[in-house]
Amino acid sequence: MATISSLSSSSSSTKASSSLSTSTGIGGLVSGLDTDTIVDGLTLASRTKISKAQQKVDKLGWQQTAYRDVTTELKDFQSKYLDVLSGTNLTSTSAYNTVKASTTSLNVSATATSNAIAGSLTINKITQLAKNETIKSGEVSDGLKSSTSLTAYTDSDVSSLVSALTGKSIKMTLDGTVKTVTFDDTFVSNAGGTGATQATFLSAMQSKMDEVFGTSNSSSVVKATLSTDGNLTFAAAGSQLTVNALNSDKDTLTALGLTDGQTDKIKTTATLADLKLKTPLTGDSYSFSINSVDFKFSSTDSLSSIMDSINASDAGVKMAYSSTSDSLTLTANNGGSGDNIRVTDTDGLFAAFRLTTATGATTTAGQYATLTVNNQDITRSSNDFTIEGVKISLLNTATDESKISLKEDTSALKTTITNFVTDYNTLISSMNGLINETPDKDYQPLTTDQKADMSESAITAWEKKAKVGLLAQDNTLKSITSKMQSIMYSAGVKGGITLYNMGISSAGVDQKGKLTIDSDKLDTALSTLSSSSIKALFTTGTTGIANQLDSVITGAIKTSGAEGSRGSLVELAGYADTTSDTQNSISETITRSKKEIKDMNTALTKEHDHYWSKFTALETAMESLNSQSAMITSFSSGS
Repeated sequence: MATISSLSSSSSSTKASSSLSTSTGIGGLVSGLDTDTIVDGLTLASRTKISKAQQKVDKLGWQQTAYRDVTTELKDFQSKYLDVLSGTNLTSTSAYNTVKASTTSLNVSATATSNAIAGSLTINKITQLAKNETIKSGEVSDGLKSSTSLTAYTDSDVSSLVSALTGKSIKMTLDGTVKTVTFDDTFVSNAGGTGATQATFLSAMQSKMDEVFGTSNSSSVVKATLSTDGNLTFAAAGSQLTVNALNSDKDTLTALGLTDGQTDKIKTTATLADLKLKTPLTGDSYSFSINSVDFKFSSTDSLSSIMDSINASDAGVKMAYSSTSDSLTLTANNGGSGDNIRVTDTDGLFAAFRLTTATGATTTAGQYATLTVNNQDITRSSNDFTIEGVKISLLNTATDESKISLKEDTSALKTTITNFVTDYNTLISSMNGLINETPDKDYQPLTTDQKADMSESAITAWEKKAKVGLLAQDNTLKSITSKMQSIMYSAGVKGGITLYNMGISSAGVDQKGKLTIDSDKLDTALSTLSSSSIKALFTTGTTGIANQLDSVITGAIKTSGAEGSRGSLVELAGYADTTSDTQNSISETITRSKKEIKDMNTALTKEHDHYWSKFTALETAMESLNSQSAMITSFSSGS
């Protein structure tokens, strides 16, 4: 077979000198020597060594791409059949739920689990829904009010306040919508100007709120009123209202007795010391217990951290704050009647949160769900429960029957298993194909000079042949395929079924690990074998087929973690867009080789210049000799 070396061995080595700087010596003008050819011949060994080194680098790059292509194929297979987010995930027990539940009732919803069997369930009646005990506070925030009492102002004080506000503005935010409130001439006039009184000022402020925020059903959206202690208060029912300085003008807020960022709801991120509560806290340390679980916090802790701590504890309750109702709620995790929330408030924190009976908290008792299923009365502490392998959610009380149909439907599982085997065959065939390819040593990576003598199509055709067998008999791939093929013939549990029992068997020795499916046998297996035995084959611990495949593939393609702890293919060739892209064996070898090639090119340049300097000296000497000879001849002729 023709090879590049036989086609252009001499020309390529000669043309390699084109990468060197243009010769500046005297090229045989006197001696008649072909200096370029002679120097190329003298540097041939060095240039050949560089070309071979570059070919090795090119080949490593091709191998790296080939390894990464395999990694991508394995990733795609894993994502489709072994990933929890996939709808065809064979490691999930839900994939083997061949019984499907359905109901036309609006009073219940039902989902079959893998333990459900074909048939039906009848919920004769739903007498009562379960409820969780709750304790709900009243409004806990002290509201958006001024720090001073307006009722303590004289008319002169009010007039001075109006004067201080004249022409000034503040920002007010209602549920995220920011408005600018300007105390213009109309406000001053409505307030009475220099003759302002408490009543006219309050009326003018309400008119300004209506102008800025409007009204709803003839009622003010934002109301300006006086609190029981005479403080100017702003409120918006069911909404959150916040004031801020406009253009850093905090003096206007100060004149109103307000602060920048003040709101009519509590900030859950604020510390207890900074909370504006209707019932002020006293002290710096607060202890309490819920359902015999003890808690202790300080004034530097935030409300959100307290709620998080309670919710993550074993107290069996959830605590939440609603900015809509400005209330705190404790809700028992479990339904059913009885004393499910028991609070001991040692230092008055829950009193300040208005979660005690004395502070007006409202308690709603829990209750059990009571219903009749298949003419059997049952009680449950939750509206969501499982009975006879069916997850049931109660939606409404009802006196009429709710029928749940449970029918066997193996079509989805059959499709998943069939596609799984098909894609497995494609994957194993691809890897075994790479392993068993026979490389043609006559086809090596082309050098730059060799490519210069060829057309694009010829280069493409050559490199296609040169890339055959890049991973021939590769031990890493052989290890992966060997493990995968072994797994496909194993049982998930000792004495359990295998893929053979489901009509899936070897396609033959000549098919190199591929499987074949007998569709009729698969149908029979899915209809006669228990779903639990099929599930066990694929999902049992570390022995299930799907779990084992996931482990093997992860061991090959894992990209996370430090170098040395990643998958075998990733350690070898890396993977794009991860830290392993450059942190891998092949990339490191390529980097070292490129440095060596750079050093060799530097040495070649010096070698080339050295020879040229010698021939230049030769030409100069011969030119001098010829001049002397001419002079002697001239003298001889003259005598």
